[in-house]
Amino acid sequence: MGQVFRMRGAAGVRAVAAWGAVAALLGACSLAVDERDEMAEQIYGRTWIASQIDGRPVVPGIISDLLIAADGKVSGNAGCNSYFGSAIVDNDAMAFGNLGTTKKACPGPAMGQEDRMLQALDSTRGYRLDQEDLLLLDAGGNTVLRLTLGESA
Repeated sequence: MGQVFRMRGAAGVRAVAAWGAVAALLGACSLAVDERDEMAEQIYGRTWIASQIDGRPVVPGIISDLLIAADGKVSGNAGCNSYFGSAIVDNDAMAFGNLGTTKKACPGPAMGQEDRMLQALDSTRGYRLDQEDLLLLDAGGNTVLRLTLGESA
């Protein structure tokens, strides 16, 4: 059968206090995760349509878009292929990870825009809202992707 370990005196008090501190920290972490940032709430569940990628306008007639769900799942069309992955949004920081795409071939302009879109997502380290636009920013604070609010999902 199992053994019961008992600590007596100051060592026992310190052990109980240490476990209490760990429990309090874990509880605080779960509360922090449950509280969503108001700015982030404005981007979730909406389709954002690219208007500029790396400072250049998108190709007319080729749509690149982004949808970030509240659970961090990401999806959209990069210009030719669909993509999917995950996002971490924390205050004004944002990063995308595990991005995958379908593998269909398209004409040059669509593939070029797709490459730029995926590169912009990969280099994103922050974001800000500018009226109806979502700006994705690189590590230097430069806008790598400007998206305009589309429809809610």
